[in-house]
Amino acid sequence: MSWPISIKNSFKKQYKRMGVTRQDRVNTALNELANSQDPTKLGTYKKSMQVYSYELGNHDRIIYSFDPKDGIELIRVCDHKSAYMKD
Repeated sequence: MSWPISIKNSFKKQYKRMGVTRQDRVNTALNELANSQDPTKLGTYKKSMQVYSYELGNHDRIIYSFDPKDGIELIRVCDHKSAYMKD
């Protein structure tokens, strides 16, 4: 099964600013999310923001939401501090 993915403009802007190596990590993670049986199990649920956080190594995070009928919505991709809007 492959989940549909929608991308917010904030995610697109942040992705474009990343280097090729970081973008490769993001692409691998997105493929894993899209093809997962349950994308919620790949991330950590952040109750205060009502989103999931997928860890990309020690620094970067993908912030996304998931609805079984709508699929995955990519919200942010950035360093840990910025992902949780603490910058």
